[in-house]
Amino acid sequence: MKPFIFIFIASLFFIACQREPVIHTAEIQFGTMGTYGMVKIISDSLEIDETAVLLKIDSLLHDVNMGVSTYIDSSVIARSNQEGFWIEDGNEIHQSHFKENLTRSLEIMRVTNGQFNVFVKPLIDFWGFGDYDKRNLLAKDSLSVDSLLNCINSHDVYIRDTSGCMQLDFSAIAKGYGVDQVANLLERMNYERYMVEIGGEVVCKGKNADEVYWRLGIEEPNEESRSIFEVMQLENRAMATSGNYRNFKILDNGLKVVHIINPSSGYPEISNLLSASIIADNCMSADAYATACMVMGIDTCFDFLLNHPELEGYLIYSDEAGQLKVKQTKGFEEMIVE
Repeated sequence: MKPFIFIFIASLFFIACQREPVIHTAEIQFGTMGTYGMVKIISDSLEIDETAVLLKIDSLLHDVNMGVSTYIDSSVIARSNQEGFWIEDGNEIHQSHFKENLTRSLEIMRVTNGQFNVFVKPLIDFWGFGDYDKRNLLAKDSLSVDSLLNCINSHDVYIRDTSGCMQLDFSAIAKGYGVDQVANLLERMNYERYMVEIGGEVVCKGKNADEVYWRLGIEEPNEESRSIFEVMQLENRAMATSGNYRNFKILDNGLKVVHIINPSSGYPEISNLLSASIIADNCMSADAYATACMVMGIDTCFDFLLNHPELEGYLIYSDEAGQLKVKQTKGFEEMIVE
C-alpha cells in the first residue's frame, strides 16, 4: 500500500503544478507625438520580450507620425499642407495612415455638424497653439479671424487649394489613432490582456494582473496640481479625455486663451465645461468626440451623447458658484468604482 500512496500523492502534486498558471507581466514606456506612452501586458502563457515589443512599437509609431504629424516637414500631412493638398506619392504605409485619419475625421465632422473640424489648423496657428512663428506672420499680414474662418469653411469642395489657405490638422484624433494601432499590434503578437496609453488616451483589453478590469483615474480639472477626481474600470473599450484647464497660452497683451478652438466662431472656446471623458469602441473616435464635446459645451454635448448610445461620457463642469459638478451617461456611471 505504501508505494501506491506515494504514487497517488505524487500524482496529485504533479496535477496541482500543472494547473497553476504562470503569469507574465510587462510595463513598457516610450515617447511619441510630443508626449509619453505606455503599454502594460499580462500574459497567461507567452513570455514577453520587452525589447522586441518596444522596437515594434517605435517602428509602428514612426510610420504613423510620418503620415499624420504636422511637426515633421517630410510627413504626408505636412507636405500636403505645404503643396496645397493631397500628396499621393511616397511611402504607401505613411499614405495609409494619412488616409485613415482623413477619412475618419471627415466622417466625424459630418456627425458633429462641424464641431469637430480637421481644417482648423490656420486658427490653431493664429492663436499660438501650432506654429508660433506662423502666428506672428499672420499677425503681420493683418489676417483676421474672419478671413481664416472663410478659409477653413471652404472644405465643402475638397479640391487642391493652390493658395495654401486650407490646412489639415489631425492633433485631435491622431493620439487616439496611435493608441489603436499599438493595440492592434499587440493583438497580432497574440497578447490578449493589455492597456495602451498615449498622452492620456487609453485602450484596455481583458483583465489586469489582479483579475479585475483595468482601472483608470479621471483627473480633477486643475491647472495647478494633479489629483484623481474619480476611478472607473474599462472593459474592452477605449477612453479619451479633453480639457481646457491645462493647455493654454498667455498672449502678448496678457490675454489667456485655451487650446480648444471653436471652428464656428474662430475663437478659443470658453465655457463652464472643464473636461470631457468619452468612451468608444476605438480610441480614435473617443479622442475626436472628446474634443467635439469641449466645443459643444455641457448641455449640447450631453444631448449628443444620449443620441449616440455607442458612446459614453463623463463631463466635469463648474456651476455658478464655481463648484465642480458632474454630468454622466448611465453607462459611464456603471463603470465608476465605489
